[in-house]
Amino acid sequence: MMKFTKAIALAALAAGFIATSAPAMAEEAAAEPTPDFTFTGNIALTNNYIFRGFSQTNGDFAVQGGLDIAHKSGLYAGTWASNVEFKDQSAPFTNSSSIEVDLYAGYKGTFGNSIFSYDVGAIWYAYPGDNGVGYDYWEFYAKLNADLGFMTLGTGFVYSPDFFANTGDMINIPVNFSIPIPLGSDTWALSIGGQLGYNVYTENGITWDGIHDDYWNWNIGLTVAITDWFNVDFRYHDTSLNGAFCDVFRCDAQFTGTISRAF
Repeated sequence: MMKFTKAIALAALAAGFIATSAPAMAEEAAAEPTPDFTFTGNIALTNNYIFRGFSQTNGDFAVQGGLDIAHKSGLYAGTWASNVEFKDQSAPFTNSSSIEVDLYAGYKGTFGNSIFSYDVGAIWYAYPGDNGVGYDYWEFYAKLNADLGFMTLGTGFVYSPDFFANTGDMINIPVNFSIPIPLGSDTWALSIGGQLGYNVYTENGITWDGIHDDYWNWNIGLTVAITDWFNVDFRYHDTSLNGAFCDVFRCDAQFTGTISRAF
């Protein structure tokens, strides 16, 4: 209960931290009806798939992609997939899962005409071929973002009733930011962004590196966007965990390079 209270307090604190078109253009946009549904997709190639500070591919490359459908009301649903490689895929372990498939749905919108937006939903992480080792799990999330013009800030609360590998209840509190860097170009865009995450396992006896039953993860990076082509992201990742545990499960300092495209 102390850990849960601590996580709630952090979410509240992070949330506490937390534009114009020419008239002719506005009239033209207003004349065009908003479609009921929009379909989007994304593909990416990265040298290392990292999730909350842990490599999901044992430090190797990953090919990723997703598809989304959104209704003008704010409802949305989608799927996303990536190859994975866990340590227990080697003998004598029996897990043979080599892919992660995520299914999610939610609702997003803004608070009136304010700078604040929200996103609530659920996501199912599936690992076909895990041979019953309990990798599949649910997460439920609520996120709050603020567009300050010169930067965006975000936080949220993520809860899983039975996290990856049957480790029990897990809470994640993310705080993220993104700052665009003006280049005066219609072709190139540059931004710097990062995230700090607090992760707590509420079940007694769940420990990382024999000491911690919670940990921090963080990342910071630079994103280059080339209009109508692709984005390139360079990022540094690390966690508050260390030692032999991270040597095995790859949760120490890591660098990633990712090229992606949305369509």
